[in-house]
Amino acid sequence: MSGTVIHRKLGFGPFELSIGERVIRRDGQVLPLGGRALDILIYLADRPGAVVAKQELIDRVWSDVTVEEGNLRVHVAAIRKALDDGQFGNRYITNVKGRGYSFVGAVVALGGARESRNPESRHQGRLPVRPIMMIGREIVVSEVSSKLRNERFVTLLGPGGIGKTTIALAVGRAVTEEFGSEIYFVDLESLTDPHQVAGAVATSLGISLKSTDPVLELVDLVRSRKLLIILDSCEHVIEAVALIAEQLYQETQQVYLLTTSRELLKVEGEHCCRVLPLDFPTDGSELTANAVLRYPAVQLFVRRVAARAGSFVLTDQEAPLVAEMCRKLDGMPLAIELAAGQVAAIGLENTVSRLVSHPELLKLSHRTAVPRHRTLKATLDWSYDLLSDAERIVLRRIAPFVGHFTLEGARHVAGEPGEDTGEIFDAIAGLVEKSLIATRVDETQAHYRLLDTTRAYALEKLEEHAEVNVVFRRLAEYIAEYLAAERVTLLALVKADRTAAYSDPSGNACPAPALSFGPRGDN
Repeated sequence: MSGTVIHRKLGFGPFELSIGERVIRRDGQVLPLGGRALDILIYLADRPGAVVAKQELIDRVWSDVTVEEGNLRVHVAAIRKALDDGQFGNRYITNVKGRGYSFVGAVVALGGARESRNPESRHQGRLPVRPIMMIGREIVVSEVSSKLRNERFVTLLGPGGIGKTTIALAVGRAVTEEFGSEIYFVDLESLTDPHQVAGAVATSLGISLKSTDPVLELVDLVRSRKLLIILDSCEHVIEAVALIAEQLYQETQQVYLLTTSRELLKVEGEHCCRVLPLDFPTDGSELTANAVLRYPAVQLFVRRVAARAGSFVLTDQEAPLVAEMCRKLDGMPLAIELAAGQVAAIGLENTVSRLVSHPELLKLSHRTAVPRHRTLKATLDWSYDLLSDAERIVLRRIAPFVGHFTLEGARHVAGEPGEDTGEIFDAIAGLVEKSLIATRVDETQAHYRLLDTTRAYALEKLEEHAEVNVVFRRLAEYIAEYLAAERVTLLALVKADRTAAYSDPSGNACPAPALSFGPRGDN
């Protein structure tokens, strides 16, 4: 073994990129690619999913000379040609407008290898090697794993930052015994064109599509295999994913599908598992350190602060602050992790006081997270950009509601005089389907609620569109009309029931005077 050189290798689709040898092979054959082009390919493929600025690439590859951006474009074109990039749905390098280039193919580390190569090694599925801190999701992982085994096709549904990807990866590891190496993770986040989806799936599976009907070819190529495909972040290319998922489900017997999305695919065979926030201490709960540490949201927060600060022991004095913060963040794992990063820098009290401010809440950030999770605002931008115009209008106009509200309340606040009520109701239904509104149903009607992070974002949009005064006035008028109509009933109630009723149907009666007479109201 002495003298044997072990080279680090990356695999994507039918290709094998040897970084140490500085060669790329397809089915064992070396492809002709120049030195500069290889440098670019290695730099991008070693950072899959990341957007690399054009100037960064130029500085890296042409460190010894000064060149124009056109040189970079020429070499990227050569790489694409060598990889058949864009042919038959295959996609490896994409140009992110105004930002740079990104390697969007699924990359697996093939490890050290010698000159002898096993073709099967390129077809072994790999889950991303990511450190996973999963708290409070054990039951969900078990339930999803069981449903996946029985039904073959499961969608993890929930808003951005709820932990869908973490759960999907945990499920993938939980079913390794059934699928072995035939588990494939397809990150769809960086795709900008729905036509790239089939190619992204094929690349992850280590196959190359050559047909003019990539979906049909993909189905044919996996028909006889037992495998699990995890499709992550489906919402922005949902129609293309739905088509592929339905075909794979209908036309194969042993292809299993686990998708993560902010809305359902709505195709045959799909079974929904809605991902809920982590449990957190409610108002009136015992708020000692031992008591609040029973809740997963608090456990996650404490673990994250300790990881950032080196150590952190929750005290009884701090417990109420942490409980308040977890309530403010609605038990959302991403928001809690981002807040934990702030605590390590500015302390617990300062972090909690900052979270009272909606703009500060949206600024919580994590530099190395995937782009859609770097800030709460980025997470919500991702969802907002996928809404219809009507859904965007309704979302920002229902932002003043604190707590639950009804369809009638939404109609009054979000609608224009003479506007078709059906359009408001359709928009509300769409926002529910896209995981931006939470619902609960009692004996008589449905009640809706915005998570506080979503509400903060929607309020910002309301400010941007200069609609604050008119919408807050509508809310105050609606609450006044409700209280007047229910006056006799309310007076007949005992004090405790009356107080609760004043906050029905939306929890908005208490802020009504401030809305009407404060700086956002109409004096």
